[in-house]
Amino acid sequence: MPSNNDSQSSTQLPLNFNIEMSDMKRVFYCLFRCRLVSHIFLIFVIFAALFTTLLFTSETLSDHIKLISSALFLTALIVLLFTSRLIWINYIKPIHELETWSQKLRSGELNYKMPVPKYGELTSVSEDLNDLGTMLNHLAKDTDKQLQEHTQYTEQKTQSLTILYDIAASINTSNDLNDLLKRFLNTLTQILNAQAGAVRLLNSNKQMELVASLGFDDDLIEKEKIIPADSCICGLSEVTDTVTFLENLLPCGERVGHKFFTDNISLLVVPLKYQGKTLGVYNLFVNSSQDIRTHDYIELFTSIGNHLGMAIAKARLDEESNNLSIIKERNRISYELHDSLAQTLASIRFQVRVLDEILHQDDEASTWQQLEKIESTVDEANSELRGLIAHFQAPIRKQALVPAVKDIVKRFRAESDIHIFFQYTLVESLTLDDEKHLEVTRIMQEALTNIRKHSHASVARIMMQVKNNNHLNILIEDDGVGIPDTMEKAKPGTQIGLTSMKDRAKRIKATLTFEAEADEGTQLILDVNLTSQSTQQSVNIDTTFQLTNL
Repeated sequence: MPSNNDSQSSTQLPLNFNIEMSDMKRVFYCLFRCRLVSHIFLIFVIFAALFTTLLFTSETLSDHIKLISSALFLTALIVLLFTSRLIWINYIKPIHELETWSQKLRSGELNYKMPVPKYGELTSVSEDLNDLGTMLNHLAKDTDKQLQEHTQYTEQKTQSLTILYDIAASINTSNDLNDLLKRFLNTLTQILNAQAGAVRLLNSNKQMELVASLGFDDDLIEKEKIIPADSCICGLSEVTDTVTFLENLLPCGERVGHKFFTDNISLLVVPLKYQGKTLGVYNLFVNSSQDIRTHDYIELFTSIGNHLGMAIAKARLDEESNNLSIIKERNRISYELHDSLAQTLASIRFQVRVLDEILHQDDEASTWQQLEKIESTVDEANSELRGLIAHFQAPIRKQALVPAVKDIVKRFRAESDIHIFFQYTLVESLTLDDEKHLEVTRIMQEALTNIRKHSHASVARIMMQVKNNNHLNILIEDDGVGIPDTMEKAKPGTQIGLTSMKDRAKRIKATLTFEAEADEGTQLILDVNLTSQSTQQSVNIDTTFQLTNL
């Protein structure tokens, strides 16, 4: 039985095991461990006793007895030598080989094989131990292979997540869509070690327009700038919801009259999709021997295509939103110009015609009188232009509502002889969000402008109050001539002021009503919901992605 110290040391399995004992010492060590020394010693004692008996009793024995004793002695000696050899072959040597085998395995040599005895009890044991070593060697190799594959898998997933995070971050930070697509074209070609690549976007004419390319010659780029969307796999006709792989590039070369690289190059098409619509494609020309049809690669490039599709959709929505904002701003400017300059300039034009008629009559007094009217009207136009400039700049100053209305009333008093009263029951610190503040003040300015120019009123009043804690109610009224019944039948463009006020109220989800009768004045009532949101559409793109499958 091995000692406790031996059993403890054998379980530690150091990687480098140095043999400190010589072979002879190890042989004796094996003898003691296998308890064979006692058996050999017993045979040796019997042999010594026989020899001693023969030596001390040789004089008293007959020659015949002496001969028999000598024969027995020689036989015992032969048996002793033969037994020692058998013990060496069957026990000591195999145990020595077994210990050597265990030390080799503990030092990391898992492919070491111990010699198998031709016969004996340890033959099957040696074969089993060699099989065990072979299994351990295969297990170690499989473990190393799995570890290497897992390391590569982890590196690939890390790279995939890095790319996806970069795309998600770039969607909301990139100012130039073409630069974004070109940057990720470089990334994709580096991942696949592609020889060439291109990115195309679907334009408004249903054509695939080349945005960026790598690895193509100038002649091919010129031919591939714009292609029909359904021309080939580079377009949209054969592109599905997943990544497409094309090994035969001969049809593409025949279509453009230019050969696409060598015969061992294949085409990988990554569709850029958003909400089921293909907005563009990435074309990557890779080596045919590359194993890129795995589930992981397809999942990665599909996710990249979806996220870049979001970026394209967002860029286009931002562009459309910007164009709509420009159109709305143009409409606002036209509304602002209508009652500030348009009518005054029309008046100047009419007065110039009158002056032309007077000049043909050679009436000098009337001529000077008409020139003074024109000069006064020009001064009025200049004043209105300056007021319009101040009108546009007014929202830049962040004011509470009541002080802003006080400024409007102050300006009205300076420009008109109409008496105006401003009454309010709300706190002066009440503020609106920027858009509501702009639209409310513009509606009030337009209403007062109409009173000043068209009402022929002597008194006007503004009343502001908050009802039900969340509704701002504004009343603007005068004692003028009211609104004519022909207002609804007016020609397009002649009632821009009223249309402007209605459009402004609609943008902030407010209610605007008019109450007027001929020669009895006009009432304008504006009701603003302080908790509602404006109707201006905002662009929101979901840039999150699932990590469970990565």
